[in-house]
Amino acid sequence: MNHITLLIISMAAYLGGSILRKHICNRYENGMNTQYLYNIIVSLASAVTLLLMSDISTVSSFTVLLALAFGLVTFLQQITNLQALEVGPLSYTTVIISLSTLIPALSGVLFWHETLSTGKIVGILLMVVCFVLSVDFKEKGNSVNRKWLISCGIAFVCTGLIGVMQKWHQSSPYKEELDVFLVISFAFSFASSLVMWTIFRRKNKEEKAEDGKQSITALLPLFFMVISGICVALNNKLNLFLSGTMDSAVFFPIVNGGGIALTLISSIIIFRERLAKQQWVGILFGVASILLLCCC
Repeated sequence: MNHITLLIISMAAYLGGSILRKHICNRYENGMNTQYLYNIIVSLASAVTLLLMSDISTVSSFTVLLALAFGLVTFLQQITNLQALEVGPLSYTTVIISLSTLIPALSGVLFWHETLSTGKIVGILLMVVCFVLSVDFKEKGNSVNRKWLISCGIAFVCTGLIGVMQKWHQSSPYKEELDVFLVISFAFSFASSLVMWTIFRRKNKEEKAEDGKQSITALLPLFFMVISGICVALNNKLNLFLSGTMDSAVFFPIVNGGGIALTLISSIIIFRERLAKQQWVGILFGVASILLLCCC
């Protein structure tokens, strides 16, 4: 199977996972119970999918320890991503979180002695503009804006740390243990979510579903979560493979810019999102920032 076909499958998996996450947040009951249950099903489905796709033989203690840290950060990223989607638009949430490519870029300068080009510096400045324009201060309910921005911020940091840990592992002598690294990571994310869901459920037995929201434990949303988990697994597996076999100047702009473009189109067509003019301008700055950080 050639690289273009794998790239199309990876982007389709990314888009499918994003659409399903937003659909679940819109259609079914929200709250911590839902977020933890979502992460349980998605992480388990991802771990099983990756296990079936992998050829695991040996594993080092370095891979195990880093995978556990990776799994914890992945758990936090998925929870805060869901929290952001519950109160904010898919389009802008995707752009803000995708800007986390800044963190691996800076880590390369600090830890791997990479250079920070003029293009990346411009990308960082554009990212700041994107953040400033992200909040519609004229919109009523600024508490929702704050909650969304905080959730996006945490997901932004976690996504960036995920990139740093991936680079760390793939720069180590144990890079051939990538498959088992991902399986352990998602298995630990599953275990963390299961523990938190059990604790939270005991404390919130009387929690009721919101008006107009369907139960998250019905068969259909659980099916959507399984499909979302498979999409996450495919996206992670294929992206890590392609990043090592394709030209970075081609791969990263297509994955980051193309993924955002597809998400923006789906947010308008499927979810009929409406943003303020300043937010659309901010999205353009954000896309430009991501492309500069990836290409330069």
